[in-house]
Amino acid sequence: MRKLLTLVSAFGLSGTCFAADPAALVSSPLKMPSAEAIRQIAVPAPAAPAGNDRWWSVNFVGSAHKAQMTASLKFMGGETPDMDRAGTILLTGTNDESAHLPDAKLNNGGKPEELWYGKEPRSLGGVLSNYEHFKFNEAYARLGTICHLTQDQAVPTHAANIKHGTNDSFEGYAADGNKVKIPSARDSGEMEPYAYYQDLQDDTRRHLAGWVNPRTGAPYWVPAKDAPPLGTDATFGSWGSYGPNGDVYSVREQSNIGDGGSNNNQQTTESPEIRLRQLTMAGAATVGVLRSASKRLPPLVQNLSVTQSGNNASLKFTVLDNRSRKVTYGVSVYLGNALVQAPGSAEASLNDPASPDLMLKGEVTASVDLSGLPPGTYTLDARVTDADGNTTPDEVNSDDIGENDTKAAVTVR
Repeated sequence: MRKLLTLVSAFGLSGTCFAADPAALVSSPLKMPSAEAIRQIAVPAPAAPAGNDRWWSVNFVGSAHKAQMTASLKFMGGETPDMDRAGTILLTGTNDESAHLPDAKLNNGGKPEELWYGKEPRSLGGVLSNYEHFKFNEAYARLGTICHLTQDQAVPTHAANIKHGTNDSFEGYAADGNKVKIPSARDSGEMEPYAYYQDLQDDTRRHLAGWVNPRTGAPYWVPAKDAPPLGTDATFGSWGSYGPNGDVYSVREQSNIGDGGSNNNQQTTESPEIRLRQLTMAGAATVGVLRSASKRLPPLVQNLSVTQSGNNASLKFTVLDNRSRKVTYGVSVYLGNALVQAPGSAEASLNDPASPDLMLKGEVTASVDLSGLPPGTYTLDARVTDADGNTTPDEVNSDDIGENDTKAAVTVR
């Protein structure tokens, strides 16, 4: 059964979502609603997520997660072209709720570091593991999900670990239209991509005591008395609570159209500056996540082949990188685990991808002289270093996919 609901936009609506096809949620460029805009949208009846099933933020009048991602990409102005190419994928990922974990209580947090490395089955390959297996769309989608978890930590109910649902008055406040203004970024991406989650949570927690109702002086949100110290994820700690007057950040004005009202039940708040600040902080943190990830994704070697003629080995392979147009490469020679011939260094140029591809790509031919080596079986290892100093990781040789290997065997007679 489908239900027709009339709802206002939500800040994140984390933990309350519907199983859905992500393409249906990211099918057109984001259009920000006016403060008065209210739309009727048909959505599927809610279904609980099972196992590693993906589940998605409700996208009513406009998702704040998408708004923050859109504002972040605009703020960077093309400085991370890989993120621009993956923009639609990132928007899908930032609406993905599946990274919230059952042991994070009612979905207030998650484990962004797991999502980055992708070693745990529940991370669905994460960013790096998907990336190293040439699953680039999946990698950028999971990066969007790291952004989702990070953005949630700008929400006081998340950072203070307060039980809440779709009726939370901070997330449900819509009069600002989810307009995200980013005057400056948190940094230039110096931290690891997953570190912005805790950084933003700590910032939110520092401000909780000062966020009070101006009429009553009572705090809107109260952390648990035994909440963990800053620097430790509070969403795995004790429950916080709303202030003494309950969830009163915003209230819904009941207006009757028969009395000249609009009958739109628009929410109002006495502290709109808090939400505007937090939208900004979430956007700035998202910029940090994207910059950091763009700098840290490594170059890859694809389809390595070796042709041997006497004591000369000719290698051919494809180099892929997310953003460097110039890379350097070298081929090392090993006997067992011992390095017997250090790599030289040469430069290769990569070409911009044609849509919908995401990676820059270039073809390399290299030659290795084996004449000075005694007879035996050797391993040639081709590695690439990009302009950010990232080198092709050894992890690509430890899986069962030969397409991404950097090593090949040769025999000297």
